[in-house]
Amino acid sequence: MTSKAARRRFRRAERLRAFRDTRRRDRWERRRERWRRAVAVLVIAVAGVILTGYAGLMLTGALGLSGTPGELHVESCEVVRDHNKPITECRGELLSTTGRLIAVNAVLDADARAGSTVAVRDQPYVGMETLGPRAVVGWATLMLIGVFAVTNGVVIVRDAADQTFSLGPRTLVVLLAAIAAGALVYGLTVLYEHLF
Repeated sequence: MTSKAARRRFRRAERLRAFRDTRRRDRWERRRERWRRAVAVLVIAVAGVILTGYAGLMLTGALGLSGTPGELHVESCEVVRDHNKPITECRGELLSTTGRLIAVNAVLDADARAGSTVAVRDQPYVGMETLGPRAVVGWATLMLIGVFAVTNGVVIVRDAADQTFSLGPRTLVVLLAAIAAGALVYGLTVLYEHLF
């Protein structure tokens, strides 16, 4: 065997070894990427389901569809800090809509004035929720964000399974516009309640 032929075979064997190593590395990278994607989708989907369920429960209370109806006669309000976030806590008597006293020193996180009356719903698992447009718009927006997260997770899973399924850019823009509109309306209702 000539030295030229041996060198050619050696180069060919080196190229083959390098090709196999590259394929092996690519296979491991694809597997790692699939796992990363699966974990991200799982986190997004679980967070979306939890957010949708909680916001849906609170939305039904804000709409007056669940819980015990009542009125909080506000005696005092103070701003307290909860994890460096200022929250207005109002205390007073909680009466049912029939006038029966439910609680003497009830506490509600709401922007209200002393001497005012706030319509509330006492929810079974989460406590009191105020009624009105601010609560409805806020919880509906959060629920829409949860639905968006779940939908986004489904799209990622379907794309990962190499199935042609996509929301398309127009649908995503509509969902994001609905979330932005909800946030804007919520901000305007907060501003309206503070001014009037």
